Amino acid sequence: MAPTDAAATGIALTAALDGLSGADPQAVVDRIAWLTDRLEAKGGGVAHCDIEKWSSQVSPGFVAIVLGAVHRSQGRRAVRLHYRTTTGRPQRPARGLQLPRARARKTPANLWDTWTLRMMPTTSSGSLRWSTVQQALAVSTLQVGAWINLPQALVLLGNSLPTKTVSRTLETLHTHEAGVEILRAMTLLADILDQEGSPINYARRRKVFGYQSQFIGPEHWAEIQRKSGRQRQTPSHVYHANRWIYQRLTGNPVRLMPVPSSWNADDKPKRYPQFTFDLNPFEVDELTLHCQNILSDESIAEPLSWEPDIPADALDSMSLPGTSLESIHYSKVHDVILAGALSASAAAKVLNTSAAHIRCIIGRHPLSGQEVLEDRSEEWRRLYLAGHSINDIGRMTGGGHQVIAKELRRMGVEIRARAPKQQYQHLTQEVIHRYIQLEQSLQDIADETGMCRATVRNILKREGVSRRRCGRRPLST
Repeated sequence: MAPTDAAATGIALTAALDGLSGADPQAVVDRIAWLTDRLEAKGGGVAHCDIEKWSSQVSPGFVAIVLGAVHRSQGRRAVRLHYRTTTGRPQRPARGLQLPRARARKTPANLWDTWTLRMMPTTSSGSLRWSTVQQALAVSTLQVGAWINLPQALVLLGNSLPTKTVSRTLETLHTHEAGVEILRAMTLLADILDQEGSPINYARRRKVFGYQSQFIGPEHWAEIQRKSGRQRQTPSHVYHANRWIYQRLTGNPVRLMPVPSSWNADDKPKRYPQFTFDLNPFEVDELTLHCQNILSDESIAEPLSWEPDIPADALDSMSLPGTSLESIHYSKVHDVILAGALSASAAAKVLNTSAAHIRCIIGRHPLSGQEVLEDRSEEWRRLYLAGHSINDIGRMTGGGHQVIAKELRRMGVEIRARAPKQQYQHLTQEVIHRYIQLEQSLQDIADETGMCRATVRNILKREGVSRRRCGRRPLST
């Protein structure tokens, strides 16, 4: 008998003898785990494929006990999802693509915000990006209880994200200290979709809308902006408006939307998050109504958006590493924005959370930071022309240096050169003397005066001193 077969037989006999006593399955798993741990410590162990060799006539409950013991510590992420070994009753994965294909119809390519927030660690040793985690979790959800690999799952969801990127992201999640809890949450979500279904057929929406990029025209978007009372209309942002609609209709990441034939610098994808953050409630309502009309034109009688609830009893039994959407009330986010935090990152820093969390809250309870900017711009202009510095204006009214300076330039205000730091004003002439007369280097001057090299360079630039060419000076003879 081969060593792995012998090990599998030993575990099976132990499980059978314990199982005959009628004990709880999880208790049996714990009692026979000593054998699997010992085998693993010696460099051996039993793989799931050894158990697969058993006859299909073996009791499913018996197989569940053995799988639970084998995968308790040595199962890989995909295997634990295939065999559902993070649950109390593991089982053999379903063959074929029937189960994952049915689940893909109920799952968006971007997993729902509330579930992603719960499963994405607030702290992680690896590099995790919000959008990538959303897509990776959606892909991995199709693997629960089914014999399907990552490339196949990506195809079912219509996602072109590189397999290596998905695998690396999921590995970072699995190796987190709460990795087992994340796998349990994914298994729970898959069970909810299988049992309760979804009112939205995402597969049909991906097929109907996934290859479109024109949902709203420039004239319609300009009319929405005009009615919203926005003082500075930005017709060029119509591409971002189309991205917003595409994301709501398909459940896809916006990067999958086809690129239109013509677009300008304001329509760069990296500016889309700020666009969504600046949408005011009227604009969101109008875009939502437009989405519903598009669904009606295609005879799709479905809600625009939906997400499965996370059972309260499940949350009590799991220690997920993320946060809940409701952990910060939207009114607090609004207060921070009104106080001058004009981006998701700025608000997140004040509230000690992630920018993704802030965007999820604002997505449900919009309050345009752009309106705050428009209300304060004239006050910023008045204070700046009165002689106040940008830093002083930020402390008095709220707002960062970069935001205030950009707004003043847009209004045609010439920005003054920054005044030198008071502590170095008396050294200006000494710096010039050392550089010109003594021909000292920037670093030598910095060492002699106690300031940094960048400050020395800025003083020379401000005083209009011509710089020498970089490089070693020739030795005097």
